[in-house]
Amino acid sequence: MSLWSGFAFLVIALILSFVGRPNRAGEHPWFLRFDTAVVLYPPIVLVFFAVGFAAVVTWLTK
Repeated sequence: MSLWSGFAFLVIALILSFVGRPNRAGEHPWFLRFDTAVVLYPPIVLVFFAVGFAAVVTWLTK
């Protein structure tokens, strides 16, 4: 993986974590109002963070 793909994964993870935040009234976004979405969404975001971080670190250690 290249540096740019690592940055892309990190940007996607940041966007997903920002979009998944509740609003000021404490209401979750419409796609997180289902029970399975609450279970699946955090691991998906963490996978994007992990893959992006691993790609950047791999590129830096070359």
